[in-house]
Amino acid sequence: DGPLRLQPEQMRVSWRGTAVALTVTELWILYVLVRHPGHVKSREQLMEAADTYVDLATITSHIKRIRRKFQQLDPGFDAIEAVYGAGYRWVTQG
Repeated sequence: DGPLRLQPEQMRVSWRGTAVALTVTELWILYVLVRHPGHVKSREQLMEAADTYVDLATITSHIKRIRRKFQQLDPGFDAIEAVYGAGYRWVTQG
């Protein structure tokens, strides 16, 4: 299992038992990363999954906000890894 609990149907996310307040767009970006741990997802794939069409820098901003929200609960959070020139991936911690 692990520290992340994601319930997309209820639009709920928790980390180590504490709720994380994500926007709908942030939740879908996270959902795509978590569904395939270790697999790199491009900004385009994340944009498509979130059903939002914005410039790629906006996806980067969403990722930064998601990280910041998790780091407020857990300063050691580093499960979202940037892959230079490719995108992002979820790295299981443990």
